[in-house]
Amino acid sequence: NVWYWFKQSKIVPVHRAHDIAMEFLADLLREILMEDEDGIVPLVRNAGEEVLVNRIEKKFYEKGFSTAQFSQFSSLLGREIDEYINHHFFANFSDHLNLFMYLPKTPFIWHITSGKHGAFEAYIIIYKWSKDKLFTIKSVYVEKRESALRRELQDAAGSNTVAAQEAQERIPKQLDELQEFKQKIDELLAEGYDPQLDDGVGKNIAPLQKRGMITYDVLNPGQLEKYLNADW
Repeated sequence: NVWYWFKQSKIVPVHRAHDIAMEFLADLLREILMEDEDGIVPLVRNAGEEVLVNRIEKKFYEKGFSTAQFSQFSSLLGREIDEYINHHFFANFSDHLNLFMYLPKTPFIWHITSGKHGAFEAYIIIYKWSKDKLFTIKSVYVEKRESALRRELQDAAGSNTVAAQEAQERIPKQLDELQEFKQKIDELLAEGYDPQLDDGVGKNIAPLQKRGMITYDVLNPGQLEKYLNADW
């Protein structure tokens, strides 16, 4: 029972408590992503679906945990859940699964990103990943996110509030980033990107890593070159 370990967090080493919490979170994420129709769950708002952090909280309560236990979970991760899934989980999870240093890392959950401005962020699961899902990100999620950002920018026009000024500075950069992101997707599809589960994580993730479309480099330079040139 995972909560037994949570109760023992005061006597087990901090890093072990963190690992237990991360493994539990990974199980929740896998369940959420597999239950989702297309296996794509946005981290950013106004992308057409409920954001991941809200789904995590609901899943916590579905499993019978209390509000107090949900709050304690953040302390075990070492930071708020929203911050953790946005900035730390993918790297930590990838490293955690790397049992053999000479082999590629094999995360089954990926953090897709449009870039440093965070215009679009989502988690996907490899068991549902395909070229059609990549196109769906562009044609559905990014389009809805782009429309929402344009409305937000329009609403901020002519206002001198701090929030409006921040939006006027941030959103044009995010809109430009989305255009670049859509172009990357078009290039991938034009080049014949067609991920197959049997090909493994390395071959499927390499083209995304090359274009900066994931938040953490799963492959080292040698592995990246190998999988980009793989013809099997």
